Amino acid sequence: MVFLIQIKTPARIHFGQLDLNGDLGRIYGGSGAAIVEPYTLIKVEKNSKLEVEGLKKEKKKLIIEKFLSDLKKRKLLTKNQGVRIIIESLLPAHYGLGSGTQFGLAVAEGINKLYDLKLEPKELAQIVDRKHSRSAIGFGAFYQGGFIVDAGRPISDKNNDQYLPPIVYQNKLPSEWRFLIIIPHFKKEKIAGKKEIKAFNEIEKMSVQKCAENAHHLLLGMLPAVEENNIDKFSSHLNIIEDNVSEYFSKAQGGKYSSKHAQEIIDLMVNEGVLARGQSSWGPALYGLVENKEKAKKIKLKLQEKLSEKINEIHITKAANNGAEITKSV
Repeated sequence: MVFLIQIKTPARIHFGQLDLNGDLGRIYGGSGAAIVEPYTLIKVEKNSKLEVEGLKKEKKKLIIEKFLSDLKKRKLLTKNQGVRIIIESLLPAHYGLGSGTQFGLAVAEGINKLYDLKLEPKELAQIVDRKHSRSAIGFGAFYQGGFIVDAGRPISDKNNDQYLPPIVYQNKLPSEWRFLIIIPHFKKEKIAGKKEIKAFNEIEKMSVQKCAENAHHLLLGMLPAVEENNIDKFSSHLNIIEDNVSEYFSKAQGGKYSSKHAQEIIDLMVNEGVLARGQSSWGPALYGLVENKEKAKKIKLKLQEKLSEKINEIHITKAANNGAEITKSV
């Protein structure tokens, strides 16, 4: 009998949407990667009621309460079946690292396994309300890990929040590749929730030419580069997509990047040898990709030396190639 479930989730980097036009019948789509750090870590054990301990427990309790209530309405749990959840680590919220999706799925999958409910991932995502209408990269990061591509949504479902985009490609990234994740100082209001929806509704269509260019660099650039373990080609194609997307969203986020320090940070990383660079989703989290850990350490030291007053955190990490780590204790 299982008494305790521990779930450690990856963060996810989103490399930007491919098609923000929709004239071919689908919209959005994109790629991203699951990374080992930073992460969310929770422990879930059976209890007769709901108890939440640890980080941001009052705010997170609301999410868990709703999920348990929905399970009981579906008669999957009885009135006296609850959980005790200990929140030991959390991804920073609204920084472009997929914090909400990872926490929601960690709770959902923890309770699913604790009570042996046998619910499928897509159903869990729907119940815990982490479908994420424009991207399935966070969903794929949790359940599969590695490098992920989703195919966006049919244009007929553009406003359908029940739609979970299909994951059409997943592969492990080479274990020696390293990402630098940089959290810059940030004072502006973050783009999330209703503000994010408003931004997508008001922005003009991306040109068909740019959409085609993005798809071309993904399909015939990044994907074969992953298969062939070619970080130079992977990075050069990714950088073109990043530039196209960041320029497209510049009006919505007040510039190419959401943080005023981002360009300076990225310029320094490029000068020090990062191969790929950009902002994850709406940011403000930035990333740089390099060949190995030693190169990443040198760049981290240079960032700390030159720009420490403009940076909150720097993580050196690698791809989480197997998704979330879920362990059971009896």
